[in-house]
Amino acid sequence: MTFPHMGNIWVGVKAMANKLNVDLVVPPPTSQRTLSLGAKYSPEMACLPFKLTLGNMIEALELGADTIATVGQYGPCRFGYYHKVQEEILRELGYKFYMVKESLGIMNMVKYLTNGAPLPEIISGFRFGLAKLEALDEVEKVVYKVRAIERDKGSATRIYKDAIKAIDSAEDYKALKRAEQEHLQKLTGLPTISSPDPLKIGVIGEFFILIDPFANMDIEIELGKLGVEVRHPQSIREWIRFNPLLITLKLREKDKSIRAAKPYISSHIGGDGRQSVGEKVLHASDWDGLIHIQPFGCLPEIMARNIMPSTREKLPVLDVIFDELTAKAGMLNRLEAFVDIIQKKKRDKICA
Repeated sequence: MTFPHMGNIWVGVKAMANKLNVDLVVPPPTSQRTLSLGAKYSPEMACLPFKLTLGNMIEALELGADTIATVGQYGPCRFGYYHKVQEEILRELGYKFYMVKESLGIMNMVKYLTNGAPLPEIISGFRFGLAKLEALDEVEKVVYKVRAIERDKGSATRIYKDAIKAIDSAEDYKALKRAEQEHLQKLTGLPTISSPDPLKIGVIGEFFILIDPFANMDIEIELGKLGVEVRHPQSIREWIRFNPLLITLKLREKDKSIRAAKPYISSHIGGDGRQSVGEKVLHASDWDGLIHIQPFGCLPEIMARNIMPSTREKLPVLDVIFDELTAKAGMLNRLEAFVDIIQKKKRDKICA
């Protein structure tokens, strides 16, 4: 079995597969080759997530995978239909495989992939995989804070990469907790600079681009280098709460943002468009700015981008659009200019 990478979600999926004795082929880390393969065989106007996930599938099939697990639902976002188009492309390229879609129902999908494993074993595997994703979230939240004030730039990112490896290698809950705590201690022990409160800038937008560092060109790392504390409401933890095996009494960030967006957009427009508008409304008073990232041609985010300027809440917003032709140098110039403008605005407000 294989699956598209989607940021660090592979760590949780791998843990689940190992617990359930599923023979798993993890695609190579997403790279320029992945993008080149995906772009070569995709329709020209397909978005970046389509091209990257198709590239992941091709690389995994090259390594011997014979079953692809992917998501697919009905609705206004085109992401739900990717699997059908990608399946046709791969078959035209001559690959032999079976594709299992999440639209069949998550439990039916898991039962098929595990050859009908007992329900207690499935739940146990899910819990351990989700625990790894939650551990990654906890470490990542601290990384966002430390990057903005670390004395030696890049130290927090190196620790985070080590944390991913350690969490991936953890074979039980005890080892997982130890890996999480050890790397949290390393992060909080890093030498920091004494400076005014760092800027707090939210990074919102389409989910795949948000969670995949290759797709967003490490935008969170680059903001940390500029002394920005990134606020990232769409964490992996938020995403996995959609799982029916999870019960939570706490209102999710997604629910809060959808409520906040209601005066401007009350109906579902697909993807994360409604949430993007709501994040601006929800955090106008506690963030200094907002970076709205999206793949080129993403219809829900196009609608969100056009609604945001008309909200009553005044929060600076920078739109950054990604496709296979986006140049990192241009993105960095825009980030630097945006941060400079917000810093000046904040200084002027303090001096006034």
